[in-house]
Amino acid sequence: MSAASEANRKLVVEAFANMAISINKAINQIETPVKEKHVRSTIIGTFHEKGAQTFWVCALRLPLQDNRIAAWKFCHVLHKVLREGHPQVLSHSQRHRGEIEDLGKLWCHLREGYGKLIQCYTVLLITKLDFHRRNPRFPGNLQVTKEELESIGENDINNYFQMSVEMFDYMDEILNLQSAIFGSLNMSRSNSMMSSGQCRLAPLIPCIQDSSQLYDYCVKILFKLHASLPPDTLAGHRERFLKQFQDLRQFYLNASTMQYFRNLIQIPLLPETPPNFLVQSDLRSYVTPVVILPPEDTVHHNDSDNVVDGNLVDTSDANSLTGDLVDLNHRNGSVSPDVLAERDSLIEHLQQEIAHLRKEIQRLIHEHQRIVDQLNEKIGELQVDLATKDSELLQERQLKEDLLQQTEAVSKFQETEQKAKTVEEKFQKLKDIYRKLREEHIKLIRQKADVDKQLLSAQSMSDAAVRSKAQAESRIQELMLEKSQTEESLQKSSNEAQAELVHLKQSQEAAKSENQNLACKVEWLLSEKGSVESQLQDVLAQKEDLDVRLKDTEGRMKELESRLQEEKFNRLYQLLVTCISQAEGVVQKSIHEVDNPAISAVTCTPDYFRGLIEPVQNSLNDLGSSYKSFYSNSAAIDNLVQNVICVAQLVANYILQGKTTSNTSPDIEFGEHIAEVCKLVGSSALILLASIKNRNEADGVAAHVVAVKSRVSEVAELIEKLTNAVKGDSAEVIGDLVESELASMDKAIEEAANRIEEMLSKSRAADSGIKLEVNEKILDSCTNLMQAIRVLVQKSRLLQAEIVAQGKGTASAKEFYKRNHQWTEGLISAAKAVGMGAKFLLTAADKVVSGQGKFEQLVVASQEIAASTAQLVVASRVKADRNSKNMSALSQASKGVTQATGGVVATAKSCGQMIEENEDLDMSGLSLHQAKRLEMESQVRVLELEASLDQERLRLAALRRHHYQLAGEVEGWDKESLQDVTQ
Repeated sequence: MSAASEANRKLVVEAFANMAISINKAINQIETPVKEKHVRSTIIGTFHEKGAQTFWVCALRLPLQDNRIAAWKFCHVLHKVLREGHPQVLSHSQRHRGEIEDLGKLWCHLREGYGKLIQCYTVLLITKLDFHRRNPRFPGNLQVTKEELESIGENDINNYFQMSVEMFDYMDEILNLQSAIFGSLNMSRSNSMMSSGQCRLAPLIPCIQDSSQLYDYCVKILFKLHASLPPDTLAGHRERFLKQFQDLRQFYLNASTMQYFRNLIQIPLLPETPPNFLVQSDLRSYVTPVVILPPEDTVHHNDSDNVVDGNLVDTSDANSLTGDLVDLNHRNGSVSPDVLAERDSLIEHLQQEIAHLRKEIQRLIHEHQRIVDQLNEKIGELQVDLATKDSELLQERQLKEDLLQQTEAVSKFQETEQKAKTVEEKFQKLKDIYRKLREEHIKLIRQKADVDKQLLSAQSMSDAAVRSKAQAESRIQELMLEKSQTEESLQKSSNEAQAELVHLKQSQEAAKSENQNLACKVEWLLSEKGSVESQLQDVLAQKEDLDVRLKDTEGRMKELESRLQEEKFNRLYQLLVTCISQAEGVVQKSIHEVDNPAISAVTCTPDYFRGLIEPVQNSLNDLGSSYKSFYSNSAAIDNLVQNVICVAQLVANYILQGKTTSNTSPDIEFGEHIAEVCKLVGSSALILLASIKNRNEADGVAAHVVAVKSRVSEVAELIEKLTNAVKGDSAEVIGDLVESELASMDKAIEEAANRIEEMLSKSRAADSGIKLEVNEKILDSCTNLMQAIRVLVQKSRLLQAEIVAQGKGTASAKEFYKRNHQWTEGLISAAKAVGMGAKFLLTAADKVVSGQGKFEQLVVASQEIAASTAQLVVASRVKADRNSKNMSALSQASKGVTQATGGVVATAKSCGQMIEENEDLDMSGLSLHQAKRLEMESQVRVLELEASLDQERLRLAALRRHHYQLAGEVEGWDKESLQDVTQ
């Protein structure tokens, strides 16, 4: 049971990972349409999970509030999932209405571009959720039959009235969204073939599907309402429908003219005039609009659904997971692209061939079953016809027996007629009648013989006729002997015999015609039976041929599957060997880097190094367990590859960080000992990787894992000893660092001021005109800023001396800095920042004056040094007395720095404007075509600059967060403060 539960858990985890990968690929930050295959994988994942919990867990982790493209694609994917996902997706998504509303409220502040579109889309999604919450019997795709629609309305006018109002609200939000999308495309529809335009237009496809269904239901419901309610009551409904009809018709016309939609969806066209609800007969001429989506084979030619027999079975998960693993290894430089391309092409070819063979087998089976069913039906019909003909043959045989009996009666009548005459005359006449009767009887027997030859079953009847003839002859002899006895009754029976003779002649003629018809029917039945038997033989031969082909195809399919599995394992094992080789290279490189003299200047804190121990230990444990799983089941190779890569990276980082941590040791020999042990960790890891790569050493992998773990623990113990040795010395050095950093800051400010004076003198000697005026203004503003910073630094030194004098008591200044080492570290960091800012400002001013820089660099440099001085003021203000005069003077100097910074910014902007006015474009000689071309180039440049501005803002925010985090780690801030700053 434990193995089964573990397997189930792995399957659940793998399904979660695959669905997360599809969601992350679908909702990315690239301004392109959402790929249908990723959305389809997400929808299939909801059916596997029977809900949307995983979708929402993955979606809420995405940067929806940071990137507008990701937020827009999230709305599109959510709309598709609500329409086509599992029915439980609607109920599960009701819990996340708040997140959708918050997303719309956040992006509504961005009035242009995607901000307005995201707000409209979130309102549409909330309206859709409200509609399905009030009408739970409607599915996500809104497709119901006429009977289901009547069942939902429960034949209640009030329900139809309320349902129509909710559908009108739903339709209004769809029309608002499409209007916003088309409005954002500006004046040119040609950008519908660009990726940015297609990214905005793609969500209109589900909107068209929803709107066509809503329009159809609104028309049918309004006809029902007008059939039961007065027209005046529904005037508002008609006005609202008329407005929506015009907007929806224009929406369909605009969309149908775009090239982008022609291959993706067939859009219906609404009539020019809306239906007249006051005339119920118009409902008969109403045509339901139908939206047709082409098959996914034609739209996405390279996407493989891998769905068999109509079930939601996605076989692309393994390919997706393998592709992601290959992408990861490719980024680590572990696999050759040619090998991956060859493997992927082979696997794809085999999968396509298997899918083709499966389809061919299914087609042959269905065709075979159809032919067999048709032949069985034909055989059944023929059997029924044969049974009918058998019954008819029995009836004909009975008629023949009756005819023979009637023939005997005719002979009796001839005998009785001869008795009525005299003995001689009657006897002679009787002989003549008997001779005629005998001739007719012989003719009838001959006719019957022909019928009997065709039927092969009438021989017995012919014998009966012969026996009747013999009986008639004997009877004649008896009549000749008994003629004396029958003279009295002859006259009496003469009249009856004449009537009976007429009747018998008529019966004889009817029997002849029936015998002829019967003979024709028998011949037709025999011919039909022969043709049916020949057809049956052909069908049996075709069946045997199909059975042979089916067995041959099944054998080929099994052989291909076995070859595919074997090839897949060989490829994956080769991938494992390649990954291990690359991992060995990573570890070997880290071992060589330990002896690199350039790394001796790099240091790492022991606290940070302690955080690396547990991940290394855990990754080694995972590697051992994954190797056991691979040794027992070769299909578990993917986890082993991941763990090998993870162990190599963590061990290499552990070795390098151990070396950098050993550089902080005051004892050189002890630091070299730590470095040697780190190299032993790498050697043990190389032995472990080599044993994994060699199948013959499978039993020694666990022992090698234990050896590596022991080496890791040995390095950790040495680092703990180093921490205990260094902990007492760090505070001793802080006191000396304060004075040295403050002196360095004063020196940097002084050098910057002198350098600015030199640049001003050089510019006055070399430049003239506007350039000289611009340089003088810029350098004068920078000089004023440096003077203000110099005053602030002087005031800060006075306040610092006052703080030390008040706080040290009888101790020395160094002991005061030692006791307050956190404050001292902040002061040191502020002094370093001011010195770096002065150098940056000097560099920016030099570039601007020389014409190689931009005014924006000068603005940023001035703002940066102002922020650094503000940090110095805050660091000095922490321990100062509120009523101190030096504190007031420092605050006043800080305001002076702020004003000087504003002066630099204003000067840079005004100088930039002067240069731009001097370089205005002369448009007097431009033609219409040239002006239009320059206008389009300017628009393109504006869009590029806007995109670049957004990217630079995001980059600036990330750099600031990283800078705060690094400063906190260096200065020893606590974790809560770091979290507050980075947030």
